[in-house]
Amino acid sequence: MVVVGLFALLVLGVLAGVFVVYRQTSPLLDLLGLVALLAVTCSGFMAFSYRRGKNEEEASHLAELMEVERQLDKTARRYRSLLEGAGVAIFVFNADSGILVEVNRRGVDLLGHSREEMAALRGKDLIPEDEQERFASFVMRVARRGRGRLDRITFRRKSGERFFGEVDARLIDLGDERLVHVTVRDITFKYRAEREIRQRNRELSTLIRIISHANRERELKTVLDVTLREMVDVFGASGGGIHLRREEGRLKPAATLNVPDGVAALLAGEEKEGGLLGRVASFRAPLAYEDLAASDVPGCTPAAVQGAKGFAGVPLSARNRVIGVMYLLSDEARRFTDEEMRLCLSVADQIGIVIEHARLFDELKWKSDELLRSFRLLEKSSHELALSQHHLRANLLVVEQANQELERLDRMKSSFLGMISHEFRTPLTSIMSGTEFLISSRTFDQDADSRRILDMIHQGGERLSEIVDNILKLTRLEATGAAVTTTAIHLSQIVDHVIASLAPMLEERGLKVVHSNLERLPYCSGDRECLEEIFTELLENSVKFTPDGGTIFISARVVDRRALAAKREILGRFNAGFYAQMGDHGYLEVEVRDNGIGVSPNEQVKIFDKFYEIGEIRHHSSGKHKFQGKGTGLGLAIVKGMVEAHGGMVWMESPGIDPDARFGSAFYVLIPLEGGPRQEPLPFAGGGEWSAVGEGVAEED
Repeated sequence: MVVVGLFALLVLGVLAGVFVVYRQTSPLLDLLGLVALLAVTCSGFMAFSYRRGKNEEEASHLAELMEVERQLDKTARRYRSLLEGAGVAIFVFNADSGILVEVNRRGVDLLGHSREEMAALRGKDLIPEDEQERFASFVMRVARRGRGRLDRITFRRKSGERFFGEVDARLIDLGDERLVHVTVRDITFKYRAEREIRQRNRELSTLIRIISHANRERELKTVLDVTLREMVDVFGASGGGIHLRREEGRLKPAATLNVPDGVAALLAGEEKEGGLLGRVASFRAPLAYEDLAASDVPGCTPAAVQGAKGFAGVPLSARNRVIGVMYLLSDEARRFTDEEMRLCLSVADQIGIVIEHARLFDELKWKSDELLRSFRLLEKSSHELALSQHHLRANLLVVEQANQELERLDRMKSSFLGMISHEFRTPLTSIMSGTEFLISSRTFDQDADSRRILDMIHQGGERLSEIVDNILKLTRLEATGAAVTTTAIHLSQIVDHVIASLAPMLEERGLKVVHSNLERLPYCSGDRECLEEIFTELLENSVKFTPDGGTIFISARVVDRRALAAKREILGRFNAGFYAQMGDHGYLEVEVRDNGIGVSPNEQVKIFDKFYEIGEIRHHSSGKHKFQGKGTGLGLAIVKGMVEAHGGMVWMESPGIDPDARFGSAFYVLIPLEGGPRQEPLPFAGGGEWSAVGEGVAEED
């Protein structure tokens, strides 16, 4: 239209020029000039109107373009907001170059790279080398089909850490550019949870199969065979076995499958906790080897294992104790994964309970059978039982009468001993006084034989008088207990007096009594006469069983309940209730120890019984201080009665009849300490100066 308008103006201009030149010659030209003027005016008006309309149209189009630009900007902001606010990582790549074009905040946080660093990365740069081939195949599938999905692929963060991602990609064709829109979700936790669920389902299905088979079979051997077969099938092993712990603690094979006897014996070992299975049982933890022959297990050579390579063993537990070991073997080198070992251990825990129940069932079945047999026997013997009850009542009556007779005889014995002792007094007094008179008479001074006979009679009378005194003492102790008058007395006084009275006897045998620092001990509470007799009997006993030239040691210390705690078992053998009744009282522990022949353990308690002597009666040899001489067997019984009458106790310790032993016999006497106000504070067993008086000298000698 513009070109036409310009052409019309040009024509009108030419006509106007013609009109100006030729207006005087022709009136027709005036008319034509007027028409041309009107035409030019109309054309100008039309051009002006068109230009105005065009400007208005351009202004309206510009406004539309501005509105579209605002909408595009709003859309871009909305897209950016959606991109940044998305809950998944979004990546936009150029489909041709593979360069990253756009990434949201979630993608930056997920991979750890900054936006600037990611701008220089390609898609394959985010994937580890071992996943590159799979990623390339995925890219080709997206390019071919326009979209693709990967349920799980490994990504690599900037720190090198790996995680599992779920990828959904879409190809977008923009005409001049093709883009790939990729969304990535971190499914590491989801994958691990699903894997754990699969593991648990696998364990559960295995357990269900094993337990269902085990429940159908009640016998332990069948349960073990079924369990082992299921485990070998589940793990794809070539064989295996179950070893159970017996009463003696050793592991014995209870079930095996495709395992040679030699290999089973090698794994179990010779000793109680030996071998590879013993190691599993002692550590109570699973153990696996990829190749037994290449391991450090003793004895597992290629020839010994007979082709077995892979090994996995787990303990079987029930009631917090290991009852056995289950193991699997593989003909090929195999590394059992942690998941497989956890599954095997989980199955083993449940199987341990099943085995324990099977054991209990076998035991219950055996007891039921025994009970049934007993019931049948009871039915057969019911009439015999009635007869036995009649006989039992008769026997009980006889036993009761016998007990009464025994009590009567015991009283008669005690009365007889007391009576015979008193009756012996009168003739003994006559014999002793008569022999003393004759010995002092001058009539026998010249007759050596008569004098020797009188001396023998006098010595025999003294010995018999001593025996009678001992019998009377023992009778009084059994009847009413010894009547002791306790006073504060010092041990050193008693020991010195007793050693002085036994000096001739010790000198004759060449024996030595060693003691030291007894004067540092505190006072004890006792009857002086009884204590002298107690230690006289103990020293005479040591003299009898100590070879000539030997040494007897006397030592003492202050003790209480805490100090005697280590000897509680020994004290219980000689006096069961003493340790429990000690309370917080202090005692003086006196030890009389010799280097004699010793006493065997089975006779140490019996020697305190009355009339008990070590050895047979036909070997009896009387003698008051003769080596290995034996008396009436009353001395230690009297010592026991007198010590217990003081509120103490006596016991002995000996390594037995051993010529190489450090000492022979040691007799210990506990005497209560004096609790008067003049007594000094006692450092009981606490390292004080009274804790072990006399022991150092004894040890040194």
